[in-house]
Amino acid sequence: MKTLQQLSLLFCLLILSACTSQQHQLDNASWRMQRQKLENITHWTISGKLAIITPEKKGSARIHWQQNGDDYHLNLTSLLGTRIMEMSKEGDKVVIIDDKGREYRGTDAEYLVYRLTGWQMPVYKLPLWIKGLPGDTDYDINATGQVTNIKTPNWQMQYQSYQEVDGWMMPEKITFKGQQTELRLVINDWELVTQ
Repeated sequence: MKTLQQLSLLFCLLILSACTSQQHQLDNASWRMQRQKLENITHWTISGKLAIITPEKKGSARIHWQQNGDDYHLNLTSLLGTRIMEMSKEGDKVVIIDDKGREYRGTDAEYLVYRLTGWQMPVYKLPLWIKGLPGDTDYDINATGQVTNIKTPNWQMQYQSYQEVDGWMMPEKITFKGQQTELRLVINDWELVTQ
């Protein structure tokens, strides 16, 4: 009788293992499809709200980001519509215009942003992370093939929700947690240019 119970238990464990393995393969297939689709999107625009939290202060802004291949144009405005910061990248040149209209030029966007505002922003990786792509970092995916978490030594991203955009599943709410800065992005509008 004891042997029969052990065999039954072993059989149940094998079935559970097979189901988990099959689910993992489905997750991987969904993720591979999602990743390939997202990698093909090189031109996009988002609009929404960005909360910026540092140990010294909290603030929020409207965000408008237009990505054109490797180049981008980012505009942060107050809720009343006044400019907080405008940043553009063309080739290896970065230009930031502050709230007083002064221009700052360089090649390292993250350094310029930090120097001008005190905010740590992972500008270099944001075009990937905003789309829900982890790049070459650690990540978790859900059963439908979307990234739920991304972890790097300096940043942790949590994807709270996704929205359907022209048949694509795109991030809607993302939290970026750094050592000194937390960014909370809510994307109200996506515009995708597929190639």
